[in-house]
Amino acid sequence: MLMNACSQQSAPSAEASRAAPSPHSTPAQPKQKIESRPVAPASAPECPVGMVRIPGGTFWMGSERGKFADDEQPRFQTKIASFCINLTEVTVASYLTCVDRGQCEPPHSSQPNCNVRNGKARAGRDNHPINCVDFQHASTFCQASAGRLPSEAEWEYAVRGGAAALTYPWGEGSPDGRACWKHAGTCGVGSFPAFAFGLYDMSGNVWEWVGDWYGPYPWPALYGFSRVYRGGGFSRRFEKWMHTRLRNRDVPGYWGSHLGFRCAQAIVHESCPFGAGQESGRCRAGVLAVDCTSGKSWNGARCARANEPKCRSGFNEQPGFGCVLPAAQAVPPTDLSAKEISRKRTPAFDADCVRYKHGLPVAYEYVGGTHAARNLVSSRAGCKNRDVGNGWNSTCCPQL
Repeated sequence: MLMNACSQQSAPSAEASRAAPSPHSTPAQPKQKIESRPVAPASAPECPVGMVRIPGGTFWMGSERGKFADDEQPRFQTKIASFCINLTEVTVASYLTCVDRGQCEPPHSSQPNCNVRNGKARAGRDNHPINCVDFQHASTFCQASAGRLPSEAEWEYAVRGGAAALTYPWGEGSPDGRACWKHAGTCGVGSFPAFAFGLYDMSGNVWEWVGDWYGPYPWPALYGFSRVYRGGGFSRRFEKWMHTRLRNRDVPGYWGSHLGFRCAQAIVHESCPFGAGQESGRCRAGVLAVDCTSGKSWNGARCARANEPKCRSGFNEQPGFGCVLPAAQAVPPTDLSAKEISRKRTPAFDADCVRYKHGLPVAYEYVGGTHAARNLVSSRAGCKNRDVGNGWNSTCCPQL
């Protein structure tokens, strides 16, 4: 029987970025706490079995300017209310119980590494994370269990240990022995130690859907074309793909063997720092400070110069979402910056492409434009990303 409020069985007991450091000064970064051993979950009767209470607080979300991907910037400070979250990713057994009850749709199963085949768990995979689920699969499961997907800010707050601002859930050091990565498939949940707040597998195993539309920081998007997922997956090979600020996204119907989720739940009588949100059980987002670029400062809605209006022309301020363009004027993402993109051969990575990207033996680097535009341009050439960084994509391409 499916446990109440997103709960599931308890967990078992048991190439750095090339970008240069930012030349700009930034607000003080909280001192990092290194977690080298499991952290026992706090006693929290307000959270059901299989979940842990995350105590609320203030933290800086995102990365400093010039580091990692550009969509992790600008770094901003916000406040999170206490909430409950699953100790582990939702398992195959828990998800299939929801399917048996008629409350969830069966997951996709056509990829070789999907953990469900023909409506049943693959041998030995009951305690692996459910994967091959799209955004609606994940959202429906959490709602059927009296919960919801965590917001992107809640997810990052949890993985970073709150104000500890951890680089990885364990602090610093290689993911080796601490996370399910460099694997051909998923690992059983809780196969590696718990770290910040006693949570398992926040980095590695499967990427996790969260409840937000993808958009630029510091505000969550009111609407959009892609949903966010976080955490890195079992096949990642570079340490920067496991860090706690990393973002990824795709259309809501996207799915794959690398994608799963965990659920969150509001705590009754917990006060929301910025008021209740539009979605039931979720707090409204708020921004306390932003690491704006030189010459600009935070005006309560956006980074702007002193003589500029609060919102740009055509945008309206909306509580919890900042300056918003009316939905009727929104258009799907395009490759408008494609003309800014160039590529060059990088033969030093050919061997890596031959080993890891079958049929794409030639390495190229795409630079310029936006991350989305580089993806579009390189994919049109038949290439797939080998690695990405701030302003560049290292790709593996077909033999010309």
